[in-house]
Amino acid sequence: MNIVICDDEKIWQNELIEYLDEYKRKRKIDIFIKCFSDGRSCWESKTDNYDIIFMDYQMGNVNGIETARKIRKVNSDSIIIFVSAYPQVAMDTFEVKTFRFLSKPIDKARLFKAIDDYLDEIDIDSFLIFKTHEKTIRIKISEVIYTEARRNHTIIHTEKEDFEILTNLKSVEKMLPPEKFFRCHNAYVTSFQHIKNHNNTEIRYDDGSAAYISRSMLSKFKTAFHEFVIKYDSGEIK
Repeated sequence: MNIVICDDEKIWQNELIEYLDEYKRKRKIDIFIKCFSDGRSCWESKTDNYDIIFMDYQMGNVNGIETARKIRKVNSDSIIIFVSAYPQVAMDTFEVKTFRFLSKPIDKARLFKAIDDYLDEIDIDSFLIFKTHEKTIRIKISEVIYTEARRNHTIIHTEKEDFEILTNLKSVEKMLPPEKFFRCHNAYVTSFQHIKNHNNTEIRYDDGSAAYISRSMLSKFKTAFHEFVIKYDSGEIK
């Protein structure tokens, strides 16, 4: 497993390296670590070779969010785990499809669980599977941004492409994990993982697309999304 640490403070680099060495010994897996002390050096490297990127939020002239934006322009596959002494910025990191947020000083148990969750996810990623007359469509649930009703059909919007299937939205909703998805409108089911921001009527996603929130669902949506963020920050949700 190839891991990058991007942090401008040596003390935090060394702490992560120490914990990762312990993880490597306990799990008996190979881990190769590369460190960068600034965002530019990190995004200019060949990031698609990295499995996990540990990203500090506050760094010199270029912060972690801007660094992650640069990385995401060329690399959508590596997971990014933000590490910061400022837990209030956790929401901001959703913009760049962050896998997990860890607060400094780093809790070793939470760090180990984050890596365990990543390894579990790449081994057993959940899929939506639909059969048509011509082929079988297999869609990673983690890549679903939102689903949209079109009469008796459903449009599944994903990171890579959109799929139209001959299944109604209610049936698709039942296939999606309720801790990560929410029926925010009669015509939409939203993924919490891809939300960039929202107001009282609309959700904006990390790919620039949008879906509506109905007035009747607004309060429940806000509560569910807040609970997701809390669980996401605590590492309870994979």
